[in-house]
Amino acid sequence: MLRFAFGLWLLSSLPAFAASETRTPEEVRADFTYSRALVTGTVEGVTEYLPVSSTGHMIISDRLLGVPNDPLVAVSGLSDRKGRAVSLERVADDYIVIIQLGAILAVFVAFFGRIRGLVVGLCRWESKSVTLTSSILVAFVPAALLGFLFKDAITAYLFSVEVVAAALLVGGLVILVTEHVLPKSHVATGDEVASIDWRSALTVGLCQCFALIPGTSRSLATILGGRLAGLSHAAATEFSFLVGLLTLSAASVYKMWSLGPALTQVYPAGPASVGLLVAAITAFVSVKWLVGYVSRNGLGVFAWYRIALGGAILAILALK
Repeated sequence: MLRFAFGLWLLSSLPAFAASETRTPEEVRADFTYSRALVTGTVEGVTEYLPVSSTGHMIISDRLLGVPNDPLVAVSGLSDRKGRAVSLERVADDYIVIIQLGAILAVFVAFFGRIRGLVVGLCRWESKSVTLTSSILVAFVPAALLGFLFKDAITAYLFSVEVVAAALLVGGLVILVTEHVLPKSHVATGDEVASIDWRSALTVGLCQCFALIPGTSRSLATILGGRLAGLSHAAATEFSFLVGLLTLSAASVYKMWSLGPALTQVYPAGPASVGLLVAAITAFVSVKWLVGYVSRNGLGVFAWYRIALGGAILAILALK
């Protein structure tokens, strides 16, 4: 982890390239069609909570759709809150994060009872609610801090099909190893999720840091983190959703805030709303299915999917 963080620090210290071309906001808005919104929303919703990497799949789908993402092409007259020019790459990458709002809504609806109970318990300062909230915060902080410090370097140097393919392949192999080494899920007595302590949460949080590499999957990293901490498949999966609710909300809100006024000038309301709605519906179905499936069958099927997809992409790239 320290080696990875040091590498990102070195990357972040490299000078940024200046944009050599520009496009008007109107031209950029025209790229956000309804068909693109449907594809992006579906890919985001289906894959966000599956251990297969939603970001990786959307990078691939953007390539297949021919989405323009050149870091050297700026949107004329637009800058973010830090005064930096907004490039096509920034527009494409931020759209991926903003569309996650639909997936966030899906988890809120799917776990409304748990979330409502958590909020009510906090208002009453009940020990179980305080413990679970503290655990979610502990699991959230490591990746949030690392992502905040190195977000530009990660976007500039790791958002590529090659990195995604390698991460998919490695992640699949990691699943196979951990599923073989770790004991089979036990049948928990009582509310296992509400009993997660800070040590288990920290294990989940440190594992979530690896999800900053596109193609790794935040869901995979946190579920495996939970399993390493001794949780059952079901508890690890549900805790992954709760941590994801905070992580994805923070990332989406920060992205929208950092873009500032450029947000409304680049993303058209109609297609963006369709993308969010489609992501919410498909993510809800995915979430409701995943908990039961993983509880009964583990993560093995996702390992083989990742290995097959990552291996196929690397083979195609090698033939070019």
